[in-house]
Amino acid sequence: MYDILIIEDQPAVREVISEVMRSLGIEIQITQAINIKEAETQLLEKGWALIITDLSLGDGSSLDLIAKMKAQQVSIAPVILISGFLSAKHLNQAKSLDIKYVLAKPFNPDVLLNCVRKVLEVENKTADGAPHKPTHDNRLLPEIFEMDRKLGLLYRMFDEIPKNRDVSSVCSSALGVAMDMVYAKGGYIALFERHSHKLIRIASQGLNADFSPNACPIDDTPFTPLLMDEEEFIEIFSKNGNKRTCWPSTPVTSFIGVPIYLQGIPMGVLCLTDCMGNKSIEGEAKHMLGLLIKKLDTLLDNRAVHAALASSMNETLIALVRSLEARDRYTKDHSSRVSKLSVLFAKALGLDDETIQLIKTGGLLHDIGKVGIADSVLLKPGRYTDHEYSIMKAHPAIGDSILKNMDTLVRERLMVRHHHERWDGKGYPDKIGSTEIPFEARIVCVADAIDAMTTHRVYRQAKPLSFCAEQLEFASGTQFDPQIVAVALEAIKQGTISTQAISNDYNEGVLPIQAVQQQLQQQVGANL
Repeated sequence: MYDILIIEDQPAVREVISEVMRSLGIEIQITQAINIKEAETQLLEKGWALIITDLSLGDGSSLDLIAKMKAQQVSIAPVILISGFLSAKHLNQAKSLDIKYVLAKPFNPDVLLNCVRKVLEVENKTADGAPHKPTHDNRLLPEIFEMDRKLGLLYRMFDEIPKNRDVSSVCSSALGVAMDMVYAKGGYIALFERHSHKLIRIASQGLNADFSPNACPIDDTPFTPLLMDEEEFIEIFSKNGNKRTCWPSTPVTSFIGVPIYLQGIPMGVLCLTDCMGNKSIEGEAKHMLGLLIKKLDTLLDNRAVHAALASSMNETLIALVRSLEARDRYTKDHSSRVSKLSVLFAKALGLDDETIQLIKTGGLLHDIGKVGIADSVLLKPGRYTDHEYSIMKAHPAIGDSILKNMDTLVRERLMVRHHHERWDGKGYPDKIGSTEIPFEARIVCVADAIDAMTTHRVYRQAKPLSFCAEQLEFASGTQFDPQIVAVALEAIKQGTISTQAISNDYNEGVLPIQAVQQQLQQQVGANL
């Protein structure tokens, strides 16, 4: 006798799975649980030979339940997970929990049977030894699974999306649901900042976002009629396979656009690309999208406005840094280069996308505190005196003070404050060391030093990469985190870091006057 627990909230799907199990040709006892609460009770009461479960139920996630049970040292039978909404996050969680098989809905009953036989180690034979013939009728399965898919979408819309607290997470979750509604290959949600007449992209999936801007004028998109409340739906199909642009540098075959509302006023766009096999969106799919838009209206509210303003503020701060650096041709674009190097190291370290984006912004803003340093010190054409150096050392704390009231830049603020700390605790402003220094700040610290060595300064020429590598090795474990140094040295070895010492690009074609004088002296000395 094999005890099998089926956890599924949809009656029709439960019955399909139960019928499939009865065609195994072995003696089984089936127990059904319709929600997480019932499933937890069943898991605690007895042992099971097999658990077959849906992912999302009305009161929670089955994977979360299994994780909870395992944390409590409850023995869990082999699990077959079945779901119509399997993301990379869910698959990784299933792998970590040692789920035996993962099946996507709609599934083939014979595939499920084969998985069950492998788990239970039974053959496909009846009591008399003849091969067992399935008794289930596959004709109704498409309708049953489509109904289950729609109910699952509604569950995600009214349960999963509201659990997100910040606007970015709400939009990202809603975008995923919208894409599943219309089988879209990609899409984005962008919010409208009226005073700048710009769209700010908050969430994006399935598009090459690395090569397109996060903000753009609405006139650079086809969605002005949506935001001006002139249209409620835009659908574009390319003819003869020619690509159309739904966002700068983002050509697609087809796309739809739907306005997102804030208290009845258009304040953003939901764009979905290559939907329904490039067929028109109509009927029930269009109705479901309408329900999602109404739900977003109630969820975003003031948070959406706050997010748009925060993004705009980030752009303003970055523009401030760039204008500050532009006053000195030798530090022009320094923060941009530090940001790119920091992102390079972060990716090599395998950090997640959210952290990489934070590091990108932190690198751009790391020197914002220099806005509070007097020009007589900041723009001095030579080395600093001890007094001037002590003034310059105040810029991380000044930058921290500038960002302290911006609750959307908490981790970036730590990078700004601590990018001059040292691994041995001899840095500034707080003299913290080792792992006390935020990891992101340690990355920016190494990137900052590399850019300082490999670019021309008013008092010296840029150094070659060999010199840079020697200095990094020498300072590893004292000034810099050895882990970051190892990644930086590998990048130098791979040729992904350059230096102006071997480049014809001497920052607008002008060498520092001291560098020119030094070259002339060397040439004269060589001729003597």
